Amino acid sequence: MNIAIQLQRGESASLQDQLFEQLRQLILVGSLKPNSRVIGTRFLADQLGVSRTTVLLAYERLISEGYLETRPAVGTFVCPTPPASPKARLRLVTPTAEAREPRLPDFDPNPGAKPICGASGEVFNFDPQASDTSHLLPRKVWIRAVRDVLESEPVGREDLPLAAGDLALRNIIVDRLAVTRGIMASPDQVIIVGGRRQACSLIAHLFLRRGDRVLVESPGDPQINGFFSARGATLLRTPVDELGLEIRRLPTGPVSLAYVTPARQNPVGGTLPQDRREALLLWARASGAYLIEDDIDSDLRYHGTTPPPLIATDRHGLVFYTGCFNMTLGDGFSLGYLIAPPAFIEPLLAIKNMAGDGGAWLEQAVLARLIADGDYDHHLRRLRKIYLERRDVLIEGLRARFGEVRLIGAELGARLTWLLPEGFPKASVLSEAARAQGVVAEPLLCEGDPLDRPCKFHDRALLLGYRGMSCDRLRAGVARLADAIEA
Repeated sequence: MNIAIQLQRGESASLQDQLFEQLRQLILVGSLKPNSRVIGTRFLADQLGVSRTTVLLAYERLISEGYLETRPAVGTFVCPTPPASPKARLRLVTPTAEAREPRLPDFDPNPGAKPICGASGEVFNFDPQASDTSHLLPRKVWIRAVRDVLESEPVGREDLPLAAGDLALRNIIVDRLAVTRGIMASPDQVIIVGGRRQACSLIAHLFLRRGDRVLVESPGDPQINGFFSARGATLLRTPVDELGLEIRRLPTGPVSLAYVTPARQNPVGGTLPQDRREALLLWARASGAYLIEDDIDSDLRYHGTTPPPLIATDRHGLVFYTGCFNMTLGDGFSLGYLIAPPAFIEPLLAIKNMAGDGGAWLEQAVLARLIADGDYDHHLRRLRKIYLERRDVLIEGLRARFGEVRLIGAELGARLTWLLPEGFPKASVLSEAARAQGVVAEPLLCEGDPLDRPCKFHDRALLLGYRGMSCDRLRAGVARLADAIEA
């Protein structure tokens, strides 16, 4: 798995010194726990884009100073008693005077969202939602995990909290996010949910009434936007650029909620820089908004690391952080998690309890077992290798047919955005021409052009997913797409 380390080239400290100090701090604060296995030197070097020698030397220093130890034929581990290792402290956030009290929304008699049309049956499907079931977690791994859980735990456990979810899974999620994303939270802050839409629904019950203003990204996720519209919210569509949300275009005045995707903007693909993240938090506090941070595709990063999540630097209890496992375990696996500020856990659990929805205990216990046993991380490494190869084939094919192409979002996930060159027809025109040739390549369209807030990508880009096709089919699909465009 990736680890939350940020190396800055050009700093006075060498890359080796930075790596040594950041790993040491992860051990001291408890993100890397005693006796836990640390990432292999080759994998860490690939993640950070540095030489393996740099990583090896940093590890040797940590070993010599008593923070790490090697176990022959097994690997490198955090020492059972590292020097000066203070117990990690949970920072409990007290709501500021600016924070509003939670409130129940008005009843909405028509909560249904507008359905999304699929494109099944096409020969070459670049739809980002398409998937290849041949690369899901192997059936035998699932069967073994289910058998182990059923043999070790009583069926129909009575100790499973109805609303919060399985404690073992919540503990594992907290430990994992501390290492991979730098998020220090308590298991009591974690609620197991049925995906990001349920997370948004719980939060909306707390803060949203008909007519309240909700900031969303433009272009954004049509399903999430449809949900907030159905709740009676007034959507403030704020444009994005190649790096994500345009902070200078944020609205003025009070805002109830803001749904943002800083790790990988959905759908364009930009990663929000640190300075914009800091400005977004300042704006949220000034406008009275709570932020829903959807951490999309962070487990499928191929190069480098992303800046710390908003929740990792939030000091005022304004960020609700959500993630899910369907991108890596399949669309049918809907379990996800919500990390909420401590002040709002009790009302969120009360709302979830009213729905009688604690989630199936078996799925939660099996997922916890898969992560704890290392099966999930092994599967993740396999997926990264497969998707990276497919991404490279897609990019090479586009460059071979169209020369130098402008792409966004190629660093993580299983899709990219192709910004069409000057002189090309509109993306919607090209999409229709491609469909006539048996190719599905969706145009990037903004949902309703907001007044005085034009979307720079509207109908000028194609969304190209590579999760659902093999390398050979991607090559053939790019050739068919090029023929349709040239025609």
